[in-house]
Amino acid sequence: MGFKITSEMIDQWGGSFWYKNPENYGHRLYKLPEPGEKGGRPGGDEGHLFRMLANIIRLKNEGKMEEYLLEVNKLNQTFVESPANQVVPLQDTFDMIDAANGPLIAMMCLCRKMNRATEETSLWEYSCLGIGSAQLKWKRWPERYRGGVEYLTPSQAKEWMDYWDTRGMVHILMSEGIGAIAGLCNCDYPDCIAIRTRLGYGIDPMCVKAEYVAKIDYERCIGCGDCISRCQFGAMKNEITVKKANIDPYRCFGCGVCQRVCQQKAINLLPRRSFPALREEW
Repeated sequence: MGFKITSEMIDQWGGSFWYKNPENYGHRLYKLPEPGEKGGRPGGDEGHLFRMLANIIRLKNEGKMEEYLLEVNKLNQTFVESPANQVVPLQDTFDMIDAANGPLIAMMCLCRKMNRATEETSLWEYSCLGIGSAQLKWKRWPERYRGGVEYLTPSQAKEWMDYWDTRGMVHILMSEGIGAIAGLCNCDYPDCIAIRTRLGYGIDPMCVKAEYVAKIDYERCIGCGDCISRCQFGAMKNEITVKKANIDPYRCFGCGVCQRVCQQKAINLLPRRSFPALREEW
């Protein structure tokens, strides 16, 4: 398709673990536009980007593959200047909560609303966490508040994130452009628009891989398969001949959901950039 996320792009967006930098929690959203400059997200507003995505889905469904590939590349290039989302494991979500300077707000997931036609209306149903001063932006998007919201302390927010981790949800940071973090989403395939558009349509910046990759400790693994049933990205399988779980590192997004369920502690999350073959696999 002529597009690939590189380490250089990640570095331009803020560098390794850019989401741990307290400066990246929404303050840039409120810079007044210069004279003649349009406000909003780089590359167009959310409606414009979703219309581009809807057109891509239509073209693929209609089998117009040449036009489809051109539009996929165009949308990917748009997101280079306005990265959308990145997978983060649970411990890093705790670091994000600690780094945030502003409110922590649990709210309903728009992905689930669109895919299931239901609204989450209570704390343990809400699956998105707004972080930092970017939450003021949602006042211009009232649909986000229709199911209500719950303000959380940092300790409450960590307990809430841990709850979703036990349920096997992937944690994905939501960005509002370079250096502007808006929150965290707890989601799964097929509900999550970010995961679906990455896996199904090749819109890679919609769900950038984590700074980690999972690796099996074969001395500990007993081949129970619990981890395989949790993988949202199709990166795991059971090797029948050796009766061990196996992870395809090129398909692994480093979410850590498999690690949580392993009672043998046979799965480790290691820095993606420490593997020469995976440094450019984002």
